[in-house]
Amino acid sequence: MNSLFRVSERNHFGMIFMTQLAALAEGEFLSVKDAAKGMGMAEGYLEEVSGSLKKAGLVAGRQGPGGGYRLAKGAGEISAEDIVVALEGPVVLVSCLESHGCPVQEKCQSKNLWGFLQKDVLATLRKTKLSDL
Repeated sequence: MNSLFRVSERNHFGMIFMTQLAALAEGEFLSVKDAAKGMGMAEGYLEEVSGSLKKAGLVAGRQGPGGGYRLAKGAGEISAEDIVVALEGPVVLVSCLESHGCPVQEKCQSKNLWGFLQKDVLATLRKTKLSDL
């Protein structure tokens, strides 16, 4: 399905995984195998997603029996933006909103629309904490 605004599967599953981790009792770990089974997805794909979250410092991992992942910070300290950026990179609706120049910048009438929309999206992602989900 083509859509102008579409959340990637990677972000969708990453957010679900993070909410599962937020629901754990303190000190408890969730294995990728159990999480993937519960989400109906491949373990390897969830391992890739969890690796990105670990690299960003959002989750901590432990190997061996009773191992898996848990949150590296409190759920109230992790924003939806933190998760999205860890999995996909910065939220930029159109490339001209980055520091890159735009070849039609002087004639562009749509930049303001995308800029306002991006500010709203970012504000919502920043204020929404994992504990709110």
